Amino acid sequence: MTLPVSAIANQASQWAVPKASGGDWNVGNVGGAEKSGAAGSVDGAGGGFGSMLTNAIGDLQKTQEAASTASTELATGKTQDISSVVTAVQEASLSMELASQVRNKAVEAYSELFHTQI
Repeated sequence: MTLPVSAIANQASQWAVPKASGGDWNVGNVGGAEKSGAAGSVDGAGGGFGSMLTNAIGDLQKTQEAASTASTELATGKTQDISSVVTAVQEASLSMELASQVRNKAVEAYSELFHTQI
């Protein structure tokens, strides 16, 4: 059984992150579609956290789809290799668990920052 990851990917583009200079709470899409100037650049040279997050969600979606396809092929008799299907399903399960834990830690960190007294 796969869980829909597309809903997470759609909501990820709506998240806002504070800029380093303060004041404005929106730096654009998580995917880093907009380019910022050298003076306002927060990302650095590697593409930034937003693109890494978008890539990770895309990889999670592909893993879920591969497990679903492998399960369907096993159920319809198109494949007889049970070990590859079990491996694909377990990989998808572990990937989803990792994504869930990363989300939980991000929410926990946000809550901690929110409750920090200045």
